Amino acid sequence: MTTLNKKPNPFTFTIDWEDFGQLYYKYFFGDTLAPSPKTIDRQTNIILDLLNETNVKATFFVLGILAKHRPDLVRKIVDEGHEIALHGMNHDAMFKLTTKQAKADILYSKKLISDISGTELLGYRAPFFSIIEKNLYILEYLAELGFQYDSSIFPIKMSRYGIENFSHENKKYKLPNGGEIVELPLTTFKYANKHWPISGGGYIRAMPSLLLRSIFNSIKTKDTMIYMHPYEFDNEKLDIASNFSPTQRNQYKYKIKTQNFRWNLFQPTVVKKIKFILQHNSFSTCIEKSNYVKNNSLSSTILE
Repeated sequence: MTTLNKKPNPFTFTIDWEDFGQLYYKYFFGDTLAPSPKTIDRQTNIILDLLNETNVKATFFVLGILAKHRPDLVRKIVDEGHEIALHGMNHDAMFKLTTKQAKADILYSKKLISDISGTELLGYRAPFFSIIEKNLYILEYLAELGFQYDSSIFPIKMSRYGIENFSHENKKYKLPNGGEIVELPLTTFKYANKHWPISGGGYIRAMPSLLLRSIFNSIKTKDTMIYMHPYEFDNEKLDIASNFSPTQRNQYKYKIKTQNFRWNLFQPTVVKKIKFILQHNSFSTCIEKSNYVKNNSLSSTILE
């Protein structure tokens, strides 16, 4: 671990630890089933093996509905030396919830995952990066609950999320309630005088390898936040309907076919691309980055 005053390594590798089939069943039918054991085991083990091979420690933002069914895998991640942070309970966009619902989701999942992991949770990432201008109060609530940092904000306006003109740098903010929190925003790449998202699973999957290597080589010394998901590492074909019944599969067969094509397109290239990034850059965890920012920067008023 880095000391509080030593500048951490520039890259951070994070996993939004959630189950593909479990979430798609929820999106279609509103219910939460247990995940397929073989699938989430396989995906998680591929990630852990890759991190061990490249000697990188990562931050896993753990989702409550998955942790509830697979506490053993959460503890395995802890035992291998990785940081556990919070991804909430139900994977709902926070800006779609009432204040009461949003706070309940965070409070319940924090206790659940802290109890399972045996660790203090200091970091949070909202599902869908869903902290935007209208629900910045969530940062105040996180600070009240003892979170040290958040990593939910895309510092550009996207179709579903993001905050235009938000700082692209890791910063400590003074909040309206008197609390403080460190924000570790998602990484963008400036090209043609515009910032572009580049550091997430979908973007990495879609980028040709030569372009990806060129971009990441150009930002080797800059703070870079990479976020991935377990399903992106799978060495078997993804199926959004893995938890559907035969009747449900037949009912949505055309939508299933379209979505499966989308998610499997270029998916076999991901592990090789990520392995290259892990091998050719230096990494610190989110809490290491947050500790440094907290102890070596002045507070700012959020969105001045």
